[in-house]
Amino acid sequence: MNSLSSSASEPFIPKHDKDGYSEARSSDDEDADIFIPRTRPRGRLVTILSWISKVVIIALALYSVITLGISAADRIHKAALPPCYCGPTVTDAISKGCKFDSLATSWLPAHCRDDQLTALFEKAGPGPNGEWMYHESNSSSSRLFTIDEMALMADRADPKERDVWVTVDWHNSHCFYTLVKQARGKTKMEYTGFPSAQAHAEHCAVVMTERKAGKRILVQIEPGLGDPRPGETWIVE
Repeated sequence: MNSLSSSASEPFIPKHDKDGYSEARSSDDEDADIFIPRTRPRGRLVTILSWISKVVIIALALYSVITLGISAADRIHKAALPPCYCGPTVTDAISKGCKFDSLATSWLPAHCRDDQLTALFEKAGPGPNGEWMYHESNSSSSRLFTIDEMALMADRADPKERDVWVTVDWHNSHCFYTLVKQARGKTKMEYTGFPSAQAHAEHCAVVMTERKAGKRILVQIEPGLGDPRPGETWIVE
């Protein structure tokens, strides 16, 4: 009985578990033992991981703010750049420091060109040195134009006199390198014949998934002077 009476004054906590509790006494009954769970100190590893997570969150937030700021500043800068238009004639274009860009098939000022990328494009063709073929008509036996000859054709008032024909492979490469130019973001973009980057990208996506024979001469282009006049026409099959 005494043993039962003694144990009844304590909560039913196994003896081996009491190390995790603090003993307290009730003011009403000094003999009644009350055991309160001790607050265990946080492990050092948990504390370190907590601090690391906070630092990472702050770093990511700062990175996002800085990235957004740079992006916004870049868009404002490009919007403030003058248009890509080089004037009504080749003479005007040369006087303004414009150069003919075979990737854009147009005369462009420096802030609208990516000369490094255009140089790569000019070496991606089927010619002995990577040249592309620029035809007078959609016949493979027609006269071929050099890039310099094509550049001078931008001066001609009659669009029919500016016609140059290229292969599907040329067009697909033109699309690819133009999208890379857009992604690089180094220049102000001018999408000849298209109202926006999205319209040009959608056009390229559609054409490149049609899987037309690459060597076929189906695309007619018109060398330009940096203006948004129609830049290409496809043969309707």
